[in-house]
Parts: sequence; structure tokens; C-alpha cells
Amino acid sequence: MNSPDFDTLLNFFKVLANENRLKLVGILSQTECSVEDLAARLELKEPTISHHLMKLKELNLVEMRS
Repeated sequence: MNSPDFDTLLNFFKVLANENRLKLVGILSQTECSVEDLAARLELKEPTISHHLMKLKELNLVEMRS
């Protein structure tokens, strides 16, 4: 495996190693939610949700709408 592929794969697993990010992916695979809704469901602060969503967005695992 060449280095860029390895780095991408490593980053993918690092991002998904976080329990809250896995929960977010699970929720968003079922329904579209706002940051506020996600924060309430996971009992986290909105900035924390936004941080996790940006990590998932970097890997194209979620899409954001305004």
C-alpha cells in the first residue's frame, strides 16, 4: 500500500474510532438533523457536535446544508 492510501485509511479509522462520531453517522444515516438536534440527542454541546461533523465532512462521510 502506498503512503497516501495508507494515510487516508489511517485517518478514516482515527475519525471513526470516536464513539460520538459513530453515533452521529448512525443518526444521520437514518434522518437529516440540525446541529441543535444532534446536540440534544447526544447530550453534547453544539460546538462539540460541529467539531465532530467537520471531521466527518473531511472524509466525505456527511454533507452539510445551510
